[in-house]
Amino acid sequence: MRERGYVDSAVAITAGEVVSAKHKSGKVRDLVIVRPYQTVFHALKTMQEQDISQIPVFEESALIGTVYEDQILTLALQGKDLRKLVIREVMSKPLPKVSRSAPVERVTYILSHENPAVFVEMDETHFEILTKYDLMSTVASLMEQKR
Repeated sequence: MRERGYVDSAVAITAGEVVSAKHKSGKVRDLVIVRPYQTVFHALKTMQEQDISQIPVFEESALIGTVYEDQILTLALQGKDLRKLVIREVMSKPLPKVSRSAPVERVTYILSHENPAVFVEMDETHFEILTKYDLMSTVASLMEQKR
């Protein structure tokens, strides 16, 4: 795994275990999403209210994109009317997904290569988001428990 840019871990930890530890610590909140037909202004307000820097775009139950705060800032600075732009017109590709059984090294690799977050597929319709902050907050305690 090292030749593919992964960092080896002395203790085997999965993405699902990190999500579980995040839940146990109380640092979890409901998944906040937007829809492709909503306005960019709606995404901006939601991101401000929730204090988040990116927001996933779902159509029905399918993850189809992501909107980032820097995208919205760029659009605003270009003089675009955020109340008239719809999310489908400006969204970026979706955040990467991993299965709940993926090793934490895979999550770390994804997060260290220009992705601020990753979706963990807990089952077919249930996703959780992990960020670098989540990893820092939970991995150390998980490693201590497993030793």
